Amino acid sequence: MLSNLDIASFFEEMADLLELSGENMFRIRAYRNGAKAIADLNEPLAQWIHEGKDLTSIEGIGATLAEKSKVLVETGRLPQLEKLRNEIPTSLRRIMGIPGVGAKKAMKLYRELGVADLPGLRSACEAGLVAQVKGFGEKTQTAILQNMSIAEKAAQRLHIDAAERLVEQIREHMEHCKSIHRLDFAGSYRRGKETVGDLDLLVTSDQPAEVMAHFGKLPAIVEVLARGETKMSVRVQDSFQVDLRVVEDFSWGAALQYFTGSKEHNVRVRGLAKTKG
Repeated sequence: MLSNLDIASFFEEMADLLELSGENMFRIRAYRNGAKAIADLNEPLAQWIHEGKDLTSIEGIGATLAEKSKVLVETGRLPQLEKLRNEIPTSLRRIMGIPGVGAKKAMKLYRELGVADLPGLRSACEAGLVAQVKGFGEKTQTAILQNMSIAEKAAQRLHIDAAERLVEQIREHMEHCKSIHRLDFAGSYRRGKETVGDLDLLVTSDQPAEVMAHFGKLPAIVEVLARGETKMSVRVQDSFQVDLRVVEDFSWGAALQYFTGSKEHNVRVRGLAKTKG
């Protein structure tokens, strides 16, 4: 069952791609408002749909979004979004987020220079190609390069508030897998850091294949980076990495301690263990 955050992320992506395509701002705003309303909803929207409740009674949800929400929950797909994905590279969403670029300039660079992702944008700037595009110039090109460096550093880590939302989304998805005995998040998230570089999801199960298959259906996944018998690494929206590890029940305590870290802490623990034999 799709969680509220899953549904909201679909509509946020829809809004971004509509903005890139030059769609009417009122329509774009409707999707953004709807996404926020759904993300803030205290009850599962999917439950509302299954019970036949009137979604338009939720402030921020009109008839169009109500209908699309039903389609999304019932099929797991949004045909209009899939059409936009085929027309516009979703990687342009990150380019439009760079200060000084925006949707219109992102599309202009895509159409005139074929720039479709951040590495392509950096290469075009460093080659002086962006400055040659009408409406840009040397100053804009320099500003984009500077802002890219700032954005890339920020993108390497996720603020704890954003991490909390992603954790909730993953928990809601994984709780429907009956093969999981225990589940928790380790790493810097468990250590309570203000920002996290990735998420480490640890579960116990005697059926790891089923757990991996269920995790692989997480709607937020945009790319599977690696997959083994008991470990899976994926990239979710905004290029953030999530690592899943499946261990046996008797290994839970040791695994949780080890993957929570930090590396320096683990080195000290191993040192103490060796000292004490």
